[in-house]
Amino acid sequence: MTQKCIWCNRQTNKLKQIAVLAKGQIWLPLQDGKAFVCPEHEEEFRIFNDRSRRYGILFISLEALFVFTLVVSGFLGNKYYFFGYLFLASLAAIGLVIFIFPFCSPTTFEFMSVKKSIKIARIIGGVIFAIGAIVIIIVLLSG
Repeated sequence: MTQKCIWCNRQTNKLKQIAVLAKGQIWLPLQDGKAFVCPEHEEEFRIFNDRSRRYGILFISLEALFVFTLVVSGFLGNKYYFFGYLFLASLAAIGLVIFIFPFCSPTTFEFMSVKKSIKIARIIGGVIFAIGAIVIIIVLLSG
């Protein structure tokens, strides 16, 4: 049975099994710190693995903080004017964090490949950021 490249999802016999640091890794579906990757994608995969290990906890913390402020400001937005702005700023911040740190679930990485998952996460993050930023600009200019 041939394996699939974790980076591009291509099934080939020329894959290279590499050992990567899995400590602190919560995104990638690694088995015992090993992954199969095409030789030409090894460096890109190692860079992404190191980045996701280094910034995974920061990503989760920022997303939790901004989702919390989004929910709280959503409930208080109809009583106090300021919370409407905070809601939109939190929405834009969530999109920005997703764009900067394009981490998806391990299931998404397995299904689509790491490369496509990064691209989709960045598109979704950019759209969320644009919606939040455009609406807050429109509200500030109209008001």
